[in-house]
Amino acid sequence: MLARLESTLPYGAEWRYEPKLDGFRGLLWRSNTGAARVLSRNLRDLSVSFPELVRASEALPLDSVVDGEIVIADAGGSSDFGALQQRLGVGRRDADRSAQQMPAVLLAFDVLRCAGVDLTSRPLRDRRANLESLLAANTACLQLIAQTDAVDEAEDWLRLVPNIEGVVAKRWDGRYLPGQRDWVKVKRRRTIDCVVIGIAGDHTRPWLVLGLRHPDGQLHHLGLARPAKGMLSAQFALVLAGAGPEESPIRSRWQHAAVPTWRRVPPTAVCEVAYTVLDGNRWLRHAARFVRWRPDRSPDDCWFEQLAGH
Repeated sequence: MLARLESTLPYGAEWRYEPKLDGFRGLLWRSNTGAARVLSRNLRDLSVSFPELVRASEALPLDSVVDGEIVIADAGGSSDFGALQQRLGVGRRDADRSAQQMPAVLLAFDVLRCAGVDLTSRPLRDRRANLESLLAANTACLQLIAQTDAVDEAEDWLRLVPNIEGVVAKRWDGRYLPGQRDWVKVKRRRTIDCVVIGIAGDHTRPWLVLGLRHPDGQLHHLGLARPAKGMLSAQFALVLAGAGPEESPIRSRWQHAAVPTWRRVPPTAVCEVAYTVLDGNRWLRHAARFVRWRPDRSPDDCWFEQLAGH
């Protein structure tokens, strides 16, 4: 079952709210013979990558399926998406070693099958009660996600709690409908002031290349801001006038073209952008949303420390 992205949380007694962490969606299945599999959202077998979750399945009855979010925490307790990605690229021996050093956890939020009984047609209230009973033993790598019926608390998660990606709202009377987007997801958005260090794409629909000043005093690439209303202003015309020749794409740490072919500009303009998730606590995972130009701010104000606690 999937979630549709909305800008605000739904209100009403029929809704329940859960935090969304920065991880992989995962199904933990224990067969009627006791064999276990960890499956991705598209049913790819991830068992070799997450042996600790396979072992955690022993807490489940035979012929059971639990749905949740796979996360790995870094030394500071924040979700480390990069560590999850690295797990997918290692063999069994390295995965076992990584599982001992930085174990993954399946934060379970639903149960689809329990001891041979299909629960998908039952309302969430029943499935949640079953899940709480299943996970009462508090297995280290298989834990119950928090849930609240108070929208004020859920909105506080979005505003105040660092290291969450957003909040998912689910109807208390809702059935589990695979492939349908009946859940609602609201992302936690944060804003920062960035220096515009370049322009990518067509000048009629430009992407801004963003930078922040790091402790070494230099401006380093942060990510992109996608085209938006209000971007094409007199301020943008000044930025564009200083654009240099085309340069090669900027690669991310995953060797993708994080920034396509682009043109460098003098680092004089500042803009405010809204973003959702960081990779490695340094780069924007997704393109930011342009909020406004900040002619009142200097590039000297745009330090990396703005990201602290985000």
